[in-house]
Amino acid sequence: MEIEQLFLLYYRPLCLYALHILGDVDRAEDVVQDCFVKTLEKPLLPADSSDYEALLFRMVRNRCIDELRRDNRQAEHISIDAATAQLSELTTPPSADDAWNEADAFEAARLWTAIDALPDRCREAFLLSKRDGMTYREIAEELGISERTVEHHISKALRILRSKASDFFRLLLGIA
Repeated sequence: MEIEQLFLLYYRPLCLYALHILGDVDRAEDVVQDCFVKTLEKPLLPADSSDYEALLFRMVRNRCIDELRRDNRQAEHISIDAATAQLSELTTPPSADDAWNEADAFEAARLWTAIDALPDRCREAFLLSKRDGMTYREIAEELGISERTVEHHISKALRILRSKASDFFRLLLGIA
């Protein structure tokens, strides 16, 4: 697969994945771009390999962990225990009870890509409801629209996401 195709296919999901780990859009984009540059400079897989997705997500994850480690070394006000706890969440293999494994992270990146593709007002109402836990009345007041319009936006978002979603998305969002 050509690097241009890989970039078009995976750039956005990888940025969302890195953003989830780092919490900073600019740093997330830098990490993803650096991983693509590294792939260009030194091809890590044969041209006929189909494992690019897993490789790219692993590269981004590892690079994000490196960024967090670098930050923790530089930040004098963060205790070593707090830094270790933050890193251990990312580096400790998930237990059987932990639903947040690497495959789930890929799915979450795809979910955020689908949410990001929603129409602006629809996405805003959806996130205020599902992410922030606001009621339709609170959302209506926040956005200056009627409760009925909020209901329409959220229904539309769910319909769009259902059409794109796997079972994981339905479980994650609590959608029947």
